[in-house]
Amino acid sequence: MSRANAAFLFLSLTLGALPAVARAQAVVLVYEGTLYADAEEKPLKAPEGVACTDSGYVVVADTGNGRLVISTFKDGRLGPGKELKLDQLTSPQRVQVDAKGEVFALDLKTRKVVRVAANGAYGGTVLVKGIEDAAAVVPASFKLDASGNVYLLDGAGRRVLVLDPSGNVTAQVRLPKESGVVTDVAVGAGGTLYAVDAVNAVVWSADKGAAAFKPLSASLKDRMSFPSYLTVSKGRLLVVDQNGSGIVILGIDGSYQGRQLSIGWSEGLVNYPGQICVTESGITFVADRYNNRVQVFSTAK
Repeated sequence: MSRANAAFLFLSLTLGALPAVARAQAVVLVYEGTLYADAEEKPLKAPEGVACTDSGYVVVADTGNGRLVISTFKDGRLGPGKELKLDQLTSPQRVQVDAKGEVFALDLKTRKVVRVAANGAYGGTVLVKGIEDAAAVVPASFKLDASGNVYLLDGAGRRVLVLDPSGNVTAQVRLPKESGVVTDVAVGAGGTLYAVDAVNAVVWSADKGAAAFKPLSASLKDRMSFPSYLTVSKGRLLVVDQNGSGIVILGIDGSYQGRQLSIGWSEGLVNYPGQICVTESGITFVADRYNNRVQVFSTAK
């Protein structure tokens, strides 16, 4: 069966299983390519993170090798990856790229967000300023917006801190007491914050200026096993189901709209996925952790 026919068949099955309100919203991920190693043929090892830009700049957090791998996506192909290793970044887990081309990486071991200049030089760490308990902050995840603000998930303080580009805290948003282990945060249009609760399989939201989160979705335990990553793309929420090896698609109102990918080892399947990144054109990069690779998918509608 050709890839196009397989995508059509999957779309048909998906549409048949979804309620009418979600059918017009269906998204299908079509496999395009894979990055297995850097330009020196050193294999990736348990990569947990991937970040991308609309211009084709791709950064992989090659966690098991304690390095970043810089690649490019052009004309539908991933180019050879270049290794970038820093003494101050021992175990990169999640990565983001800002508007200036600087890389921000959360170190799994030190629990610091490390900055890497566009030329590959160490640029220091993100320091939390302006609150009395800044030293007690333990970053669990983070996101950036187009203005360079940092949305830091403080695992110890059970809150999301909003930092300006200098690190000053401009807002604190408390996580609900009834929430379980919150694994990620995202920011949408208008400054709305979203947080995903892995234990209860719930997505929480907070409007810009709100002091606390409120439930956005119902519990989705029947749809995902352990949601670990969250991103906003084209009016949808994409949630990585780490233990279920898939991506759950929600409406911006928290409604369930479908599921993509499944567990496996062949190309187009995933095993314990980590971070994803989606470009404006719908190109989706997936850190396929236990398959030791990063996969690329286009979006068919």
